[in-house]
Amino acid sequence: MKQHQLIAKTRTTEYNQLLQILQGPGPAGVLLLGEQGVGKTSLVEAVLASPGMGEPVMTLYCTPSLSTIAHGALSPYLGALESIDEPVSVLRELNRSLLSSRGQVEPHIVVVEDAQFLDPQSCFILSLLVENADVKVLALGSGSLEADSPLGALAELGSFTTMALQRLDRKGVRAVAEGVIGRKLAEGTVSLIDVVTGGNPSFVEAYAASCLEQGTLFHDDRLPQGPGLHEPVWIVARALPEIDTPMLTLGREITRSLSVQEQQSLLLLALAGPQPPEVLEQCGLPYRRLLKIGELMRQGPAMALKSKLMQRSVRALATEQDIAQLHDLWVTAAVSLGKEPNAREVLWSLETGKQVPTKLVLDLAEQAARELNFGLALRLCVLGKLARHHGQGALLEARMLLSMGRHHAARALLLRLIDQLTDLALLGQAYAYLLEVTTNIGTDGAELERILDDWKHRARGHADAEEVSSFLALHSAGARVLDFWLRVNTARGPLPRVSELQEFLEDRLLPAQVRFIGMIMLSDLHASAGRCQQALDLMEPALQDLKEYPVPQAMYEVRVFFRIGWNLLFLGQYERAAAFIDSYRHARLRSIQYYQGAISLLDGVSHLLQGRVQLAMAKMAEAVTELQIADITQLLALANKLYRLLLARLGFPVPESLVIGPGSSSSSGTISLNGQLGEESSKQRILARAFAAGLGYPYPGESLECFPLVEREFVFSMTRQLGDQELADSQLGERLRALAAGQQGSRAAFLARLMDLRGSELGEPLEQLAQDALAKKEYLVVIEAWARAAERYAQSGDQRRCGALLRRAAQLIDQQGMDPGKYIARVLAMTELTARETEIVSLARQGLNNAQIARTLTVSQRTVEGHLYRVFSKLGITERAELDHAGLEAGTTGR
Repeated sequence: MKQHQLIAKTRTTEYNQLLQILQGPGPAGVLLLGEQGVGKTSLVEAVLASPGMGEPVMTLYCTPSLSTIAHGALSPYLGALESIDEPVSVLRELNRSLLSSRGQVEPHIVVVEDAQFLDPQSCFILSLLVENADVKVLALGSGSLEADSPLGALAELGSFTTMALQRLDRKGVRAVAEGVIGRKLAEGTVSLIDVVTGGNPSFVEAYAASCLEQGTLFHDDRLPQGPGLHEPVWIVARALPEIDTPMLTLGREITRSLSVQEQQSLLLLALAGPQPPEVLEQCGLPYRRLLKIGELMRQGPAMALKSKLMQRSVRALATEQDIAQLHDLWVTAAVSLGKEPNAREVLWSLETGKQVPTKLVLDLAEQAARELNFGLALRLCVLGKLARHHGQGALLEARMLLSMGRHHAARALLLRLIDQLTDLALLGQAYAYLLEVTTNIGTDGAELERILDDWKHRARGHADAEEVSSFLALHSAGARVLDFWLRVNTARGPLPRVSELQEFLEDRLLPAQVRFIGMIMLSDLHASAGRCQQALDLMEPALQDLKEYPVPQAMYEVRVFFRIGWNLLFLGQYERAAAFIDSYRHARLRSIQYYQGAISLLDGVSHLLQGRVQLAMAKMAEAVTELQIADITQLLALANKLYRLLLARLGFPVPESLVIGPGSSSSSGTISLNGQLGEESSKQRILARAFAAGLGYPYPGESLECFPLVEREFVFSMTRQLGDQELADSQLGERLRALAAGQQGSRAAFLARLMDLRGSELGEPLEQLAQDALAKKEYLVVIEAWARAAERYAQSGDQRRCGALLRRAAQLIDQQGMDPGKYIARVLAMTELTARETEIVSLARQGLNNAQIARTLTVSQRTVEGHLYRVFSKLGITERAELDHAGLEAGTTGR
C-alpha cells in the first residue's frame, strides 16, 4: 500500500478535516500537534498529494538556535533584504515572493516544521499573512500548547484550528505494519508491535521493516493455502529485532532537537528503567519539557520512556563511555537519596562490568521471576554468573528456562546441576524440575525410571534424618504424580479414576508444584468426561491460589488460564468466556508470546462451537503458527488436530505434513530460533488424543467413546447432516442424548433437548428451544431448531410460517458468518426465489401493481398473483409492503 493511501486509511478523520480546511475558501491555519514520530509530516504530505492540491509556496524549518533570532524561521526567504529586523520590510518581501507564485495552484500553503521553536516575530508575520494574503499555514509542533508561547498566540486567532495527533490504536498499528510487510499478521503479533512501539507510527514502520529485513517473520508453510481458505498468517518469531541502521536513524531524528541534557535523561531511563523525578533532579537531568512534548510518560510515581523500541534505540546511540559516566552519575544520586536498587538497575550495573554482591543479584532475580519477568530474571542469572557460584541461582536459571519453554536448555543445565549439588533441598527440587522437563520433551519410560532411581539413591550417606525424610517425601510425591501424569497424558495405561486423584490431592503435605500438577490433571479428566463445571470449579480457585505461590505460578498459570477458557466454552458460557479471555488478550510484552497461542486456540474453539467455521479455521491457523514459537502449555498437537477437523468440515484435503498420529513423527520439528519443542512432545496429551480418535486415528486401546466430551461434539456434527427419519433409523440421536444428559452446562442441555424434540412432530417446542438457545448464543442449536421446525410447518401446509423461520435462520447465518452444514443449506434452498419471482419482486418494489407488472412482463395478471403468493410463502410475509424489507435470497450455501 502506498504511503499516502496508508495515511488516509489510518488517519481518516484528521486527513479529511485537514483537507477540508485547505480546500475551503478564505484564509486559514492549522496547528498540528503531536510527539515526535507520530506522523504529522506524513499526514501533511498525504493531504498535499491529494488531487487539486499543490506544493507549499514556503516551508519553514524551525530550530532552537533560530528561535532566538528575530524572523529567524523566515530568514531563508529573506536573502534579498540587507536587514531582517523590520517587520514591514519582511512582510513586503514575503508578499513579493508570494505574488510571484500566484500562478501556482490554489491554495497558497506555508508549512512550518518543528513549530515549537517558532520565534515570536516570524509568528507575527505568519498571522498577518493568513489574515491579509489568503495564505493557509500548517504549523507542525511537538508537545502541548502553552498560552504564552508563539504557537499559543497563533492558536488564539479565529482563523486557526488546533489538531492533536494521537498514537495509533490497535487497528492503525495493524494497517501500518501490514502496509510495510505486505502480509497478514496474527493478532498476537499486532499486540506485540503495539506494545513494543507504543503505537508510534514511525516506530511501527521501522519495526516492521526490520523484521522483514532481518528475517524474523515466520509462517507455517505446512498449512494449505488457496481459495476458500484463510490467508497465510505471519508472526514475529522474536519480540525485539536487532537495532539496525534505519532504527538508529529514526532515533537520531527523534532526539535531534533535544538538548544534550535531555538526551542524557532519555538515556538514563533507557538504561535504568523508570526513575522517580527526584533521581533525575539529583543527577541534574531535565524531564519536565520531555514530559510536555510527549517523549516521556508517568508510570506511577516515576518517569518512563513510552516504548521498548525507543529505549533500545536511545541506548544503541550511546557510546560505552557515555553509559559508564551516566552510571557513575546515577549511582552517586541513588546513594545520596538512599534509593535501593531494583532488578533493572542491578542489571545495568552488571552490563557495565560493575561488581554486585551475588546475594543481591539472586534476590532481585527471584523477585523478577515472581513478577513473571522471566527474561529479566534470566539475564540477571547469566550476567551475575549465579549458576557458577550459587546452587539456588542455578536452580532459578533452570526454572526460568523451563518457564520460557526452553526445555532442552533447562534439561542440560539441570543434568549438570544434579551432579554438583549436595544440599538435599536443592537437589530434590532439581530432580523435580528434571522430571517435568523430561515429560515435556518426551515420555521415554526408561529415562523417567532412571531419574526416579537416581533421585532416591542420592539420599544415601546423608546424616540429617529430617532432610532425608523431606527429600524422600518429595521423591515419593514426584513418583506418584508421574504415574498419574503418564496415565492421563499418554496412551500407555488406563485413565486413573477421579477418586484416585482426589484422594492424592487430599494430602495436605503435598508440595505446591505437585498439587497444581495434580489439579490440572484432575481438571482434564473432568473436562474429557464432559464434567466441565467440576473442571472449572477446580481451575478457578487454582488461578487465585497460584498468586500465593510465585514458583508454580510462573510455570502453570498459562495452563490454568487455558483450561478455564476451554471449560467455559464447552459449558456454553460464551459471554463469560469472552470476558475472561479478553482480560488476558493484550498482556504486557513479557507475557504476550506465552499466552497468545492459547488465546488464538480458544478463539478458534469459540467460533467452531458457534458455527463460524471459516473464522475458526483462520484463528486455528494463527494458533498453530504461534504455538510453534512459544508452546509452554503443550497445546500445539491439539491446535493441529482442530485445524485438521476444520479442513475436513470445509471439505478440503488434509496435507500429509499435518497428519500426526500414533507412530508418526512431527514434521514441524523444533524451532531453532528459540528452542521450542515441536508437535511431537504434545501429541499424546489427553485432549489431543481425543481429537485424534475423532479424526479416525485413535491410539491403541482407545476409541472416541473414551472421551465423552469430544465424542458429543462429533456425534452432534453427524446428527446435523441427517433428516429426522434418518436420525430415527440410526443410533446417533440416542447416543447424543445419552452423552449430553450425563454432561454439564447449558450447551449439553440444549443438545439433549434438541434430540428429544427431533423425535416429535410439533414445531412450536422447537421454536421455543431456538429462542432459549438464542439467548445463550448457542447459534448452531438455534438454526437447527428453526430449520427442523420449518420442515414440520411445511409438512403441515403452513408455508408462511415455514418461510418466516427459514428467513430468520438465514439472517442469523449471515450475521454470524456461520457455515450451516449441507442439510440446513438444502432446507434453506426451499426459500430461494426463482429468476421470474425475483424479477416480479423487483418491479413490485418499484411501486407497480399486479396489472402493470403483467403488462411489463407480457404475462397474465393471474400468473403474477401466483408468483407473488409463492414469494410471500417463501419469505414468510403477509403484506406487500414487507417486500421492501425482505431479503430476496433466504437460502445459503453450506457444507
